[in-house]
Amino acid sequence: MAKESSKTVKPPSPGRGGRRENAGRKAQDGMTRADGVMITALVTPAQRGRYLALGGSAWLRAMIDREFGKQFD
Repeated sequence: MAKESSKTVKPPSPGRGGRRENAGRKAQDGMTRADGVMITALVTPAQRGRYLALGGSAWLRAMIDREFGKQFD
């Protein structure tokens, strides 16, 4: 006969875990996923390194705004 464990399993606590609004790391420049759209570009590993060194997506948005003077907002 199998011996039963003396430990009991607790049901999950309500309100804990899972997806929650405003959870997670915040963007350094204030941009959130809800504020924008995702674009994709295929680059070499060296280009990716330079892109990240320049500031990543915040740098890209600044360059687009600078070049077009925010005329598309």
